[in-house]
Order: sequence, then structure tokens, then C-alpha cells
Amino acid sequence: MAFTKQTISNLLNQHPLLIDKAIELIGENQTSDELGSRHTKYENGIGFTASYGTIGTVLYQFVTGRDCRRPGHPVRWKPKSLITDGDVLDRTRDMRRFKSRNPHYAQSTPREIAKMIAVLHWRQLGGLLDRSNWVKPPAIATTQQPQTIVVRYTRIVRETARAVLLEKVDNEGIAWERWLPKSMIITDLGQGQLEIKRPA
Repeated sequence: MAFTKQTISNLLNQHPLLIDKAIELIGENQTSDELGSRHTKYENGIGFTASYGTIGTVLYQFVTGRDCRRPGHPVRWKPKSLITDGDVLDRTRDMRRFKSRNPHYAQSTPREIAKMIAVLHWRQLGGLLDRSNWVKPPAIATTQQPQTIVVRYTRIVRETARAVLLEKVDNEGIAWERWLPKSMIITDLGQGQLEIKRPA
């Protein structure tokens, strides 16, 4: 199979799930600081071009589950597919902003936009011709933090229908008060401890 722009376009048409892999391959060619800032800064011939640096990074985060704003770009979310979950991405602020700034994409789906970006950057997608690159096990969130934390408090100062005001006295005798929404509380562990959802 010859490696041409038309070959890549036909491959993406025949196997739409490869659009996710194509965006991942291009995104991995971006430098770390380009991913973090969501802007293409260097003319190094790889990664997303300057005009697609922002939306390309958004697509990359969507298909890999990586948080590009954090050091090391840890896997923070479950990776999604532009083919099956693209409608979720279509409702995000980033996609709406991209479409408003580029009216000719206003009626395009995230999948169509990603395919167009992949075909535009076809020279970086030689890895798609090797079928062993097609199936990749899902990313494992090795650096993902626990989903719950334990909060210690001295006493409950006030309680409403939606929240609890907790007081905690630190080692220096200073009392701190903190409102905690009841929707975050998972379990009352007793002895002045609550297990809560980790704040974002």
C-alpha cells in the first residue's frame, strides 16, 4: 500500500475508528509545552499546525483522556471515541468556540473535523499503515489520584438542607470553618471524620 494522502483518507473512510488513533499520533508529536498551552509555537513540521493547535489539543485530550494542563500530561479521564462519543465533545465550550471562529465548520461534527485535521497532517500518519498499531489497550490511569479523601473536623457548627459548616481547630489553636456540600459527603466515618468526593 503506497503512503499517500489519498491512502490515508481512504483508510480513515473505511475504518472510522482510526480517526481517534490518527489524532493521538499527531498529538503525541506536539511538544509538551505546546500541549500544555494548547497553541503550536514551533515550526518543526510535526504535530498540529498553528491554525489547528487549539482544537487539535482538545481532540487529543478527548481521545486519550490526558490532562494536558498538568505536568506530565497524566491520564485523568476515561479515553473516549470521536465516533461513538463525539456528540459529547460537540457541546463543549472549546468546540463551540472553534465553530464560531470558523463558520465553515459550523455544521460539521467533531468526527468530520478530526478526519479533516488527520488528512491535512497525513505525512505524520505512516504508523496507521501498520495494522499492529491499530488496536491499543486502553490507557491506565497510573497517576490518577484517589476519588475520595477524608476530612477531619472538631465539630459541626451549622447544618442546612444542602450543606454542613464544619469547624476544625489546628495545632496552634486556630479554628477554621468550612462549608461542605452534602452532595460531596459519601460516608460519616465517626470520630470527627467524613469521607468525601475529591474536589476537582
